[in-house]
Amino acid sequence: MSAGLRFRRILVTGRDRARFLHNFCTNVVRDLPEGRSVEAFFVDVKARVLAHGYVLALPSRHEIHVLGAVGAEAALVKHLDRYIITEDVQVRSVSEEQQGQFWWWPDDGSERLSVGCVELAGEGVRHVFRWTGGVQCVLAGEPQVVAVEVANLAGGGRAATDEQLLGCRIAERFPVVGVDISGEQLAPEVDRNSEAISYQKGCYLGQEPIARIDAMGHINRALRRVDLSGVAAGSGEAWSGAELRAVDGAVLGRLTSVLVPAGGKSGAGVGLAIVRLSGVPVEAVRGDGVRCVVERVVGRDVLSGAGEAV
Repeated sequence: MSAGLRFRRILVTGRDRARFLHNFCTNVVRDLPEGRSVEAFFVDVKARVLAHGYVLALPSRHEIHVLGAVGAEAALVKHLDRYIITEDVQVRSVSEEQQGQFWWWPDDGSERLSVGCVELAGEGVRHVFRWTGGVQCVLAGEPQVVAVEVANLAGGGRAATDEQLLGCRIAERFPVVGVDISGEQLAPEVDRNSEAISYQKGCYLGQEPIARIDAMGHINRALRRVDLSGVAAGSGEAWSGAELRAVDGAVLGRLTSVLVPAGGKSGAGVGLAIVRLSGVPVEAVRGDGVRCVVERVVGRDVLSGAGEAV
């Protein structure tokens, strides 16, 4: 992938690893069976997002996979390492060639595509999960290990291009920290609560603010998918950073990741944005003054009508 966007791996070993990770993320890890994974946030004491991704339970270790560019995992490694005091836990990242590659396989219902994670040779791993539209697969490890796994799985698998990965994660509303969300966002504002936050687990770093937000039942902004019209084919990068405005001109957010396929439907695009929920975006405006229409703003699990933020 030319943009360097891959699932960056953090390997966590030691007999106390499950309990340790459980105390520092928003989902249940302590009781996670081997071969399974959960989506989770890692947050600070104020519940602001430090990292987001998947935690995998494997026989010899746990892994954390965060989607990002080169070095995206470094801050999380440093964050976790500072809290290791007497626990038997070791945290480290892997070399660039062993980072996770995003692959597609047809969702044919076969066992080889069952959701979960499997250790491969060396420190390789296969992680299969479901996003909007089907099954996704991350393969990681030494290149020869990945090549063998691809051959074993067969069935039409292919490495995703940058554009395909972008389209998949916009459809799923799966953000990249540092691109779509930042340390300014509280975990519930990313609006992946049902996937990534357990409201039943006990105390963990950042749990109190998240529980308070849940009790109040209110956030002021949230991650949304934005459907656009009137955009030139292939102009996605040009719309990154464009303001989302209401009828009265109030700025309700900014587009971050934007996809306008070069060969897609004329004038149509999709993107992600953290949007204020106190207004209705009707247009996007670039820094050079070019405008386009916001056709729809889509929240988790619910499709809005034209121009409605949900």
